[in-house]
Amino acid sequence: MPDGRVWCGSPARDAGAFDPSTLPPRPRVSRARLAGEALFFVFGMLLVATLFFMPVFPSFVLIDWFDERGTLPILAQNSIQGQLLRYFVLALPASAVLIALTMLVSAAIRWGFLPRMMPGRSAVHSNAYCKKWLVSHIQESSLNVLHGIYATVFAPFWYRLLGAKVGRDAEISTALGVVPDMLTLGDETFIADAVMLGDEQIDGGWMTMEATVVSNRSFVGNGSYIPDGTVLPEGVLVGVHTHAPANERMTGGDTWLGSPPIHLPAREQVSGYPEHLTYRPSAARRLGRALVEAFRIVAPHAVVIAVGYTVVLDLMPIAGAGRWGEVIWDLALISLAYGIGNYLFVLAFKWLLLGRYKKRAEPMWTPFVWLSEGVTNMYEGIAVPNFMRYLRGTPWLPVAFNLLGCRIGRGVYMDTTDITEFDCVTIGDHSELNALSCPQTHLFEDRVMKIDHVDIGSKVYLGPRSAVLYSAKVGDNARIGPLTLVMKGEHIPAATGWNGLPAAPQRV
Repeated sequence: MPDGRVWCGSPARDAGAFDPSTLPPRPRVSRARLAGEALFFVFGMLLVATLFFMPVFPSFVLIDWFDERGTLPILAQNSIQGQLLRYFVLALPASAVLIALTMLVSAAIRWGFLPRMMPGRSAVHSNAYCKKWLVSHIQESSLNVLHGIYATVFAPFWYRLLGAKVGRDAEISTALGVVPDMLTLGDETFIADAVMLGDEQIDGGWMTMEATVVSNRSFVGNGSYIPDGTVLPEGVLVGVHTHAPANERMTGGDTWLGSPPIHLPAREQVSGYPEHLTYRPSAARRLGRALVEAFRIVAPHAVVIAVGYTVVLDLMPIAGAGRWGEVIWDLALISLAYGIGNYLFVLAFKWLLLGRYKKRAEPMWTPFVWLSEGVTNMYEGIAVPNFMRYLRGTPWLPVAFNLLGCRIGRGVYMDTTDITEFDCVTIGDHSELNALSCPQTHLFEDRVMKIDHVDIGSKVYLGPRSAVLYSAKVGDNARIGPLTLVMKGEHIPAATGWNGLPAAPQRV
């Protein structure tokens, strides 16, 4: 890459010359300012680490209160299994308290330190930047507790609490880089997983923040990048891993895909479902979904609290007797059992509630979608962080996925846990799925969850952060480059190389 050029896209292309004189002069900063900022960042890190322990204590106090009053005597047993079951049930309301307090603490700090952010440019060595840094870390740290809220009916309330303008019936999954004051989501918008949504820009020593707007009924796909200052018109669809185009290029109802983005004149649209199953649910359906999602939000934390409470009660007498070798050995066994137990819990949860995934399309306001998303949340919330992630890059990860329903052959290397509808994934012998690659077996379009198979052949290479959408097949010995998107329904021929967003034949 020569000096003074702009490169963009996947694969990266030379997009023209860059003139550094177009940027304002890099701001100067004194040594005193640098020393003060260093202390501020240390204080901020300690503050964030401390504050997110605080809501844990009221949840344990609540369990103690239940325990002292003999709540649920029918579950009062001396066995480990009985203790775990009893404390899991008692931890459900305690987990709700933990989540509510975490939300309130996050919001209080956010409004206390940075009452209102405004569009514009500030130096990275400024009070505005320091406050923005602290607020961003508070929001990211809260994700450890509040992860389950995303992609539920409760997510819009959380975003409004932080200061975003969110319309009626907006669906928000795990968006990243959000500057709440700068974000407006219209009615019935849909933000999918891992979207970079309106993040601030840092360039030449300056921070720039601009308002980002997603208008009514627009859809932003998984892993997409929506730069700050973007205004999506109504009914726009931004596809998976897509870099949103410049505002002047977009009109209402457009479909855009890729990096750089390509305007698609037409796309497959799902029709035939009544609006009460897609956009206008009844009160009964709203209540049903809210109850299912409330359980899926609190259950992962209840598992953690129940195990932690049982371990403390059972090991305290041993520690009090000074038998520390036994304590360490017991903790090692408990840690192993805890990881495997989380996996088995999700395994049973999936097979009992859903059985085997098959090709299907279901509107969003139906029990199948709520339960399927619940299984995914439990998988991502407890099985992945406590068990599956430790198996990445080992022969054990394909075994774990096969028990969940995947069909993965011999000698497969996997450095990713990004699989959801397990039964719809087939991977041939000796294939290699590199870091964060994804056989994506479902999409939400037009408020309909569409599920189908992803078939990856033998000795296939999937590069880091590549994705293969549902209904696609990748032939034997094919190579899919990094940041590459194989679109739904495509068939990658055997022994060919592809890269880019969307995938195109590799240039020699």
